[in-house]
Amino acid sequence: MSEPRRSTSPATGSTPPPTTRPTTPPPAALAGALLAAVEAENAAIYGYSLAGARLASAHDRLAALGDYDVHRAQLQAVAGWAADRGLTPPPPAAVYALPTATVSDAAAASGLLAQVEESTAARYADLVAVATGSLQRAAALALQAAAVREARWRGGCVAFPGLVGRLPGL
Repeated sequence: MSEPRRSTSPATGSTPPPTTRPTTPPPAALAGALLAAVEAENAAIYGYSLAGARLASAHDRLAALGDYDVHRAQLQAVAGWAADRGLTPPPPAAVYALPTATVSDAAAASGLLAQVEESTAARYADLVAVATGSLQRAAALALQAAAVREARWRGGCVAFPGLVGRLPGL
């Protein structure tokens, strides 16, 4: 019998313990949160590919390229978490609805990337809420990494990353 696959989170370096294919599907809330995290990573990749070309400085473009690569690797980790639980993530969409309709300059590009990271953080916050054990820890660390990227693109941090607009007063 082969060793079960282990999915490492590139954002955190954490590895949930190996699992075997479940005989029953995960609870609906966990399955939904995992698949939403996959979708968020795909949307982030799309957002970075769109906004990266509009960033003004070489430093920002290099940072965006690094973040793009992190999202590509994180997508593989999250897809692995889902597959370890018997889920099949859908393929990426051709386009994604983004919070900013047009990205015409560097300021709009930075704003879009901050919003992309907030959205990604929100999906990880949802996963943290329904996961347990090492998966919960890995999701919390991915939320933290998204919050750090968001703060860089926003130029400051928010009180509760992943919850902006989801709680009264945020």
